[in-house]
Amino acid sequence: MVWTRLWYALRMLSGGYLLAICCFAAAIAAYCLLLPELQPSAGSYPIRVAFIFCMPLLTIAVCAALFADDFRERTLACHLSYRRSQVLVFVERLFVALGLLALYTIILLLAVNRFSIALNEVEMLYIARHSLSVHLFAAAVGSLGSLLGRNINVGLGAGAALWIIEFFMSSTPQHRYYLFQAIWFANPKLDPEQNAVGIVALAIVLLGGSLLMLWKGRGWLMRR
Repeated sequence: MVWTRLWYALRMLSGGYLLAICCFAAAIAAYCLLLPELQPSAGSYPIRVAFIFCMPLLTIAVCAALFADDFRERTLACHLSYRRSQVLVFVERLFVALGLLALYTIILLLAVNRFSIALNEVEMLYIARHSLSVHLFAAAVGSLGSLLGRNINVGLGAGAALWIIEFFMSSTPQHRYYLFQAIWFANPKLDPEQNAVGIVALAIVLLGGSLLMLWKGRGWLMRR
């Protein structure tokens, strides 16, 4: 039963939408692997940008699609008929999204280290840690936006708006947690490691809000 629902979640990403996601993922991979030819003396900085700044757009796209139809009127009856709780369905879909993205990240990071730019262990762990925190926060924003708006475009819009705002604030000194602190150090007083912990904590709060909405929303909708 669990595998059936996981397979259903994967099928939700089929069609032209999946093709667009794959094309963007391929573009990121091509840039990372061809970096020595494109920018011979760039070092590992562009790899940080690709993993920590560009890849969260993939996370937003995947999570927005996986969670968009949960409260849609045409599928609401189907979701309410599940024997398992909506909370479990949410966790399963989050597992699918983060699992796919983690697999892609690990494979690409190892490929970069083998075929493009040799990264030492410290640099690989740095990229992995900080990309994980940003991916988790992007997943929380994309999924919550889709659930609240009951539409994939709302999830995409919420995630993209956050990404754009944080990008344009990269040159402005900040006095708060900053999504891309591991790249641009917009808050000079905040250690990147502490920033990553704060981002993960905020992501957990947003994911908790999504879970609470699904847990309470089922009873509210049935009472209506």
